[in-house]
Amino acid sequence: MNPKRRIYSLPYNGTNPAWFLQEVEKRKQNIDHVYCELPFKEMISHVRFTFDDRKSAGENPVDVDAMRALYLKNCFEFLRLSRGKVRRICPVNAMCYPFAAEDEVKNFVVMLARAAKELQLEGFILSDYRVAALLHALLPEVEIHTSCNAYQWNLRQMEIWREKCGATVFNPPREILKTPTRLKEMHDAGFRLKCLVNEACLMGCPNSFNHNLSIAMGRRPVLLSCCQNGVADLFRANWILPRWQKHYDDVVDIYKIAGRNTEGDYPFKTLDAYLAEDDSMPLAELMISGTVLFATHMLPGEILQGITVDKVPDKLLTCECRECEGCGLCEKILSELIPEKYRESFRFKIKVT
Repeated sequence: MNPKRRIYSLPYNGTNPAWFLQEVEKRKQNIDHVYCELPFKEMISHVRFTFDDRKSAGENPVDVDAMRALYLKNCFEFLRLSRGKVRRICPVNAMCYPFAAEDEVKNFVVMLARAAKELQLEGFILSDYRVAALLHALLPEVEIHTSCNAYQWNLRQMEIWREKCGATVFNPPREILKTPTRLKEMHDAGFRLKCLVNEACLMGCPNSFNHNLSIAMGRRPVLLSCCQNGVADLFRANWILPRWQKHYDDVVDIYKIAGRNTEGDYPFKTLDAYLAEDDSMPLAELMISGTVLFATHMLPGEILQGITVDKVPDKLLTCECRECEGCGLCEKILSELIPEKYRESFRFKIKVT
């Protein structure tokens, strides 16, 4: 497929709403929708962890509260400005809202339905089946996309979501990218698929929850699960590099770019790199994973600049990381790029006393 004809899901990252919409309109032919945090003070997606634990990490509480308030204000303004100009699909993450009783679930769904009406949203990204089924019963005209954290690995799960929840777009878990035969099975069965391209780790969903928590708490490695086994983990990830997209075009309908808690022009810089199939950028500037974010904390900038996307070996497309002990290719490449004194930082050590 011509790279310029691929379609993407783009994150709104809380930056200037008018400027962001202006940049969206320049690339509108390649954007299926923008996904944006609902402007609820509780924040009902994992973006809340960008703010929640900064205080315990030592940041000024007043500054953190101001950052959060501005982010939500900008989300509201973007959703207002973008009506009729780009489709808006808002994520609701089951990890980020508490309820135990049936009435609480119903009240929560009514709140979502009111927001959809008031903001004239085109749809939601959902990971909770109960919420999806109730919301579809209330507002059957609103699109339902599954989140990767809905964790759908088989066709029967997807059939149930389509029948009971009206789901029209399915985002399988990130680690399914290592098994493209399963993606083909889903696509051949008539399911429209959306897959993340720039954010993943070897451990997959829902470990991304821990990664967001780690970022919020000062990139604490104890919360990560994918930077435990040496520097080679920098390359071991369930992502689709720009030059790899051609291998997925037959089974992926929408390529999703992650980055709601990134800064500035990151969503557009990333989209442009994918549209150009540009693999020359530093890995840490284009791709997101727990290990990459950990590396930005542990390695000097000049070393990070030398670890570019084109250094990731194409063997990772098919090896499924099953031959690591005998292969050592990722370890070899990264050992040439990362000085020895930094390498042990990427190994998690267990002490039993």
